[in-house]
Amino acid sequence: MLEEMTAKNSTADESPPHNTSATYDYTSPTAAFFDPAWQLANAVEFYFQYAIIGIGIFGTAANALVLYGLVAYHARETKKRAINLLMINQNLLDLLSCVLLVITYSIKVSNIHLTGALGYYLCTIFINANAHSCTLQASIINLMAITVERYLKVVHPFWSKKYLKRWMIYATTVFVWVGGILIRVVPAAFVTTIVQDGVCHRFSVWESPEAKATYGFWSFISFCVFPAMLFVYCYGRIVLVVRRQARVMAAHNAQASAQTNAAQMESERVKWNIIKTMIIVSVALVICWFPVNIAPLAVSGGGEQSLSYMFLYASIFLAYLYICMNPFIYAIKHDGVKQTLAGLMVRCRRAEVTASGVNAS
Repeated sequence: MLEEMTAKNSTADESPPHNTSATYDYTSPTAAFFDPAWQLANAVEFYFQYAIIGIGIFGTAANALVLYGLVAYHARETKKRAINLLMINQNLLDLLSCVLLVITYSIKVSNIHLTGALGYYLCTIFINANAHSCTLQASIINLMAITVERYLKVVHPFWSKKYLKRWMIYATTVFVWVGGILIRVVPAAFVTTIVQDGVCHRFSVWESPEAKATYGFWSFISFCVFPAMLFVYCYGRIVLVVRRQARVMAAHNAQASAQTNAAQMESERVKWNIIKTMIIVSVALVICWFPVNIAPLAVSGGGEQSLSYMFLYASIFLAYLYICMNPFIYAIKHDGVKQTLAGLMVRCRRAEVTASGVNAS
């Protein structure tokens, strides 16, 4: 989805469009080279690609740590909560997105001359950004699945206890991965991309302008508007129900035993902690992904092109930054991850002190 926006407006193969009142002769490569807006767009794109590689490397390390924390927390938890499996899957998708992001942009900055079948597959899978876009879209699907699971557990607890089985969680996990791949690959991966003279032309071949517009509109609705509406509705209802339950529990605290109260309060605290964590993750998704969906309008709408391109690249950078923000959200808000990472830091510190003592002796 992100690459569709940059493909049409990419400065890698051609200079960006300009107002008709400009005095530059764009039929001359020399004239285009001295165009200030073209130079600015080229410079931004050059540093943008290396910044994305940096985000990918940092995000890989951060997501790997949080994935370790989630898996360790789930392994030692007495009550195996199904939500933990979906959260582990969410973090695994973010980790893989970061790894594929590094691979994709490393290939892009290498400026490889594409030839033969290998060149075509490098173009359609990596340079076209289909690989990491599949995991990004699967991540959004998984986040919606977590939202629906939390909604059913909290708002309809009796129904979910009776009908929501663990095999459904496993099936949802499989559906997330398959859906992320099919939604991206089937309509746009190999159909709209070609290799000419060793150069990858991304999303450049469409049956008609209407087909291109339909796919763009469907992507915007499916991965921006619909998730935002789902998050607002489900988490809005969840917050209302949790607050009502808290008032009911407070009224019955005096009649119940201290041990029962402690067990119920701990269960509710864990549940509310997970809900708060996923609310923050969902809000971050909407904030980071909304600008990149409206950025192409700024580029194609005329006006100052250099500012439009800066907004385009900034919005894409923000969307990629989202997959690096999630580990910090988990590390700050999720109790299980905090405890596991704190224990890991203590063990590392002890090992460092022990090693220092051995070296000193």
